Amino acid sequence: MKFRKINEDKIQIILTTQDLEERDFRRWEMMPMSPKLQEFFHDLLERAYKECGFEISDDSQLVVEAYPLNAETFAIILTRIPAGSQEASGGAIHLGQFDRDSEEELEELERDCHQVWCFAELEDCIRACNRLEPAQIEDSALYKLENQYFLAVSTTKEGQLDVSAVLGEYGHWSFVPRPYYEEHGQVLIKENAVVNLASLVRPEG
Repeated sequence: MKFRKINEDKIQIILTTQDLEERDFRRWEMMPMSPKLQEFFHDLLERAYKECGFEISDDSQLVVEAYPLNAETFAIILTRIPAGSQEASGGAIHLGQFDRDSEEELEELERDCHQVWCFAELEDCIRACNRLEPAQIEDSALYKLENQYFLAVSTTKEGQLDVSAVLGEYGHWSFVPRPYYEEHGQVLIKENAVVNLASLVRPEG
């Protein structure tokens, strides 16, 4: 586990699967508002204070973002937003795309082929979908939750990296699995979301 201070209000934490295992924390337990997740972040904040002097006051907001670096490592960005700031965004935590029923040898494939990406604006999601190759997408759906848009895609094995590269230019990876948005979010497009969104782009000229 490595801590890096980006500025006075933002730090980066690099975590590995070994870091989680040492704390008896399973990756599929990283679901929003779960007691296990709250305990985990309490530990992270204590370490962040010791390592970087990063402290959260009672009247400030903490925004958490996470994205994978490779199959075994991911980064968490903690951003402190003072109370009353116009930048406050609800403090949504986006963590945990892991299938507890997957066989261990399929875990990496499951994580990479079944992706959820978060977009602040629908237009960003539309532009990203317009750049995707439909043949690399096996299934896709669009959800809305807390004024953000979440695109769930299932890719071919060959296309997983290309899809990630494109979507990563416009949004950020959400580690919360698709079923969570099906249950708690608003379903905007149930199937073929990538093709339907790409069709909204007007041809130039």
